[in-house]
Amino acid sequence: MASTTTKRPSLHDGTDPPIVLDRLLWVLGELAPESEPPDLMDFKLKLLEYRKGLAHTAAGPDLAAVAHSCLKTCEQYLDRSRKFVKDREAELMEVIGILRSSAATIVGDTADFNDQLVATTDKFGHLAQLDDIRELKRQLTAEVSTMRAAVEAKRHRDEQTYSKLTSRVESLQSKLVKAEEEASIDPLTRVANRGTFDRALRKTVASSLETGIPMSLAMIDIDDFKKINDQHGHQVGDRVLLCTALWLGKVVRRTDLVSRYGGEEFAVILNDAKIQQVEARLTQALADLAANNFEYEHEGEKRIIRFTASIGITELAPGDAPADVIKRADDALYEAKRKGKNRVIAKKRSMLANLLSRPAAKAAKSA
Repeated sequence: MASTTTKRPSLHDGTDPPIVLDRLLWVLGELAPESEPPDLMDFKLKLLEYRKGLAHTAAGPDLAAVAHSCLKTCEQYLDRSRKFVKDREAELMEVIGILRSSAATIVGDTADFNDQLVATTDKFGHLAQLDDIRELKRQLTAEVSTMRAAVEAKRHRDEQTYSKLTSRVESLQSKLVKAEEEASIDPLTRVANRGTFDRALRKTVASSLETGIPMSLAMIDIDDFKKINDQHGHQVGDRVLLCTALWLGKVVRRTDLVSRYGGEEFAVILNDAKIQQVEARLTQALADLAANNFEYEHEGEKRIIRFTASIGITELAPGDAPADVIKRADDALYEAKRKGKNRVIAKKRSMLANLLSRPAAKAAKSA
């Protein structure tokens, strides 16, 4: 009788490794440690992208490359998560320390003051037994002076305690404000980061739809940025990003928000602005940018670099969601790239989309 053997599933089979990695990534996404909300959401989305990629990847070099990239992403996120948790623990410990020391000071000082009052009250009781009026007046005056000195000393200690407590609280508030600012700003360009942009766009869209005040969105991408890095180096590339951020800051108003959307792409939320106004302003700004020479030094030698950008803009329409506005501005940006770069393309919502949105808007109002 021929014996039959069952083949044990192997991690080296063509399909098993992606399945195992997919399960591990799912668990990691569900149990991802705490971090900044935008960072956590971006991490989960990246894990989802890896899982989708694994579905079409077999064992071999491609799988190893995906696994290596995924591992690097996870390590970077876990490092940021540990720092985030450590910073929060340090802030909480400082708050607890302030409360503990303040409570100890108040309780201890109150106990000492109460002891002094009790002692003085006891002395007043003994004074009632004196028959000599002059001696009674002398001792009474001395005890009143002692009591006044105790009250004044306590007032002085209270002021010092309050001053120290206020100083420590203000210092902690300053640290927290600085930490919040750093968490909302891109460290290289010093403009708003992607998380700040996402939050601001949601608020601005909601406010604009409610009030009817127009708003526009511009997406800006530096042309041929990879070539700039390859020819001049990444340090010069970083300077180009910084120059672009500074240029945008001068072009827009204080009420507008300039942010680094990612890589060499920027986004600007323009409040109370129609698309025609924005198009005219940014077209002129692009011409000024293209005409500028930017100098830098390389090994003691002055060099010149010129660069341009492409811009896509759109205007919020009734019934739009933030994702709709971003997609239209992105589509306009890609069209500007296809048509030769260094230009502004304005894109409004199509007439068909306007017609389809009206029933939904009416239903929302009636609800």
